[in-house]
Amino acid sequence: MVRNISESEKAQALKEINVYGYTSISNYLPPQTISKLLELTESHYLKINSEKKMDYTGTPERDKTDKILYNLQSKDKFFVDLLTTDFVRWVAMQKLNDVYYRFLPEDVPNYILMYYNARSSGSQLDLHIDSHIPFKGDYTTNMQFAFVLEDSTEENGCTVVVPGSHQSGKYTDRDLKKTNKLSAKSGDLVCWDSRLWHGTLPNNSGQSRWALIATLGMWWIKPSMDITRSLPNEIYQSLSDEQKALMGFCSIPPKNEFERNNTKCGYDFLKKSVDEYY
Repeated sequence: MVRNISESEKAQALKEINVYGYTSISNYLPPQTISKLLELTESHYLKINSEKKMDYTGTPERDKTDKILYNLQSKDKFFVDLLTTDFVRWVAMQKLNDVYYRFLPEDVPNYILMYYNARSSGSQLDLHIDSHIPFKGDYTTNMQFAFVLEDSTEENGCTVVVPGSHQSGKYTDRDLKKTNKLSAKSGDLVCWDSRLWHGTLPNNSGQSRWALIATLGMWWIKPSMDITRSLPNEIYQSLSDEQKALMGFCSIPPKNEFERNNTKCGYDFLKKSVDEYY
């Protein structure tokens, strides 16, 4: 599904995330994986938008020229499997695992999925952070993982970043002119600390620039979508326990103190269907 990443490459990537706020892994996805992901993305997007472009409630004005396929985890298990590939799992555990979780083994992930979309950019996206609040320190609360399905260039609206800005402790300065342009090839994986100042250039090519972007975060942070209630039962049943925990099923708040008195749960809590949770 993905290429193997050496231990030295992993270590270098983690250093780059810590120092610069981001890293890029070349050729993470082999051609057959790219083809399947593009086919899934485009077919689901066309199915949803077969009659007209969906006008989603709450969509920012600048997003109206983008192609967006929301909630990939509910579309096909293949999308979920990407998030538990070795390198993504390793990096996310280094940066996002809660060492005091205790209800799960120490050697498995306890972070969760916050957001998972496919996107082909249109308009320029101003510099912003995805952590919601800026702060300094060695630890972050969220990370983005972008699986590049089509070449990302200056002409078609590649991502721009301000290296080291994840340690600024400040919100973005949108008048800043000097940024790094992150061109990427189809199959690359780009990941960054959510405190990093980043945005995109406008897509002036008239062509698509599909990428899959997953936001992973610490278990106690509220996801952008209600993933546990919206996940189809057939996908839930096909997931491993680790993947179910990634979807948030080991950190669903209890209805009241009689159900249980702790948000954190272990794998023993997963012997249900989605419907039984609600």
